Amino acid sequence: MPSKYSRLAVERPLADEFSQKVKRIGRKPSEVVAAVLTAVIDAVDHGIDPIDMVHICRIARSIGPGRFGYEAGVNAGVLLRAYYKPKEFLEVMARIGPQILGAHRIAPDAFRVTDPQVRETIKGVFTGMGCRCEEEQELLRVRCE
Repeated sequence: MPSKYSRLAVERPLADEFSQKVKRIGRKPSEVVAAVLTAVIDAVDHGIDPIDMVHICRIARSIGPGRFGYEAGVNAGVLLRAYYKPKEFLEVMARIGPQILGAHRIAPDAFRVTDPQVRETIKGVFTGMGCRCEEEQELLRVRCE
């Protein structure tokens, strides 16, 4: 009979930290790993790079469920500064923006966002990150130092 579990190759300190934190919230590490792998497989099936899921989760957690608008974006941008430099975040948005926010990069410093509520949120996020962001109809022009 085949084994129910397989080993995942990760560094020992990372595995130990994961196990401790997951147990602290009352979950079994194997249960969490199975859920995460299921989510990764689902994301790949929908054309999302699994590495980008980290960025998507950080942005979603920073904005908050069901929250949109400039103020929510500014608050999220401030939180995201812990993970990204402004120019790094510009590149992250270029990769994941079309998939999760409908924000399409059309130039090195410009995004097209058709939804006004999402546009305000993204404008706020970039402002919170420390970038200058100007709105011109459906376009957002972003300047990050």
